[in-house]
Amino acid sequence: MEDELHNDNVRRRKNGTIDIDFYRREAFLVRRETTNRIFRRAARLGRPLIRAATIVLTYALVAPRDQLPPGADSIFVSANVPLLPTETKK
Repeated sequence: MEDELHNDNVRRRKNGTIDIDFYRREAFLVRRETTNRIFRRAARLGRPLIRAATIVLTYALVAPRDQLPPGADSIFVSANVPLLPTETKK
């Protein structure tokens, strides 16, 4: 009766001790498989986000910007020098 209630499905070595190495390998493989699955899912979800961020960033960097008005502390402000003299010499 006691043997029927106690089902011992533990993997053991030839000397009767529990095969710890077997269970360590099994646990390592399960953890590795789970980790790989998590990273694959994250990559699948991350790709569209990276693409969207790249598009927005590219648009922000390439889009034309309003130039600063003259005199806004810029050293490149044009000096309104006419190319041809407007007044004649006397």
